[in-house]
Amino acid sequence: MKSHNQARANAARRRQAETGEPYAAALQAVRLDRFRRLDDLSEADTGQASGMPANFHELPVPEVLTQLVRYHSHRIAKYLYFAMDEGRWSQDFAEWQSMTLYKLTDALEHLHLLIGTISAYLRNDGVQQVSLRRYLQVEEDRQIEAYFTPQVEEHLAGLTGQEEPDGALIWYDVGRDIATRSGWSHPERHEALEAVLHAHYGNYPDDAQAFDHLPTALRERVLVLVPLVTGISSAQHDAAD
Repeated sequence: MKSHNQARANAARRRQAETGEPYAAALQAVRLDRFRRLDDLSEADTGQASGMPANFHELPVPEVLTQLVRYHSHRIAKYLYFAMDEGRWSQDFAEWQSMTLYKLTDALEHLHLLIGTISAYLRNDGVQQVSLRRYLQVEEDRQIEAYFTPQVEEHLAGLTGQEEPDGALIWYDVGRDIATRSGWSHPERHEALEAVLHAHYGNYPDDAQAFDHLPTALRERVLVLVPLVTGISSAQHDAAD
């Protein structure tokens, strides 16, 4: 069975052959078509508007949200690394249990905060509950509301430059630093992690254009890492290109 990524890549190549547009543009068009079909299905199933006005499709992704994802992905990856490493050296089963679950729940806290903050941002931006239920893959509004914790309120306020809520602890400052790429945020580390993830998970060299959508400097960095991460040789790179 083909992965969703492979199916989209094939559809993009077919579109590229038909229209002559660049692969990156064809892939973006395929993704956009898919989102619009999903919105149409949602509206048909529920009998109400999908909550995503047509012009949302034409708007750029807010950079503050992509930086938010990068920050928390870096933190989550760090805690997952710590959890994996426990199994390499810990000989004490009781210690392994406690330390591994500590790290995994630390990762989970960041994941829940990330999901909640994005969802709260979208809701404030006019995305309706029916769309949020679909995006979060839940059936009831109370399952959405469970993500909207005081920490999320605090984090979103810092991220969007709003007034600091009463009783805020640390997440307001973290949100503000993510938005300004300072303090708690370390964009250079986030980009290093992104490069490794692209090298490890990107569909390359099966798809020689898999990294074409990346900024040039990041793409070059990824191509240097690919043979180190996957064992694919430079000769295979050249053949794929």
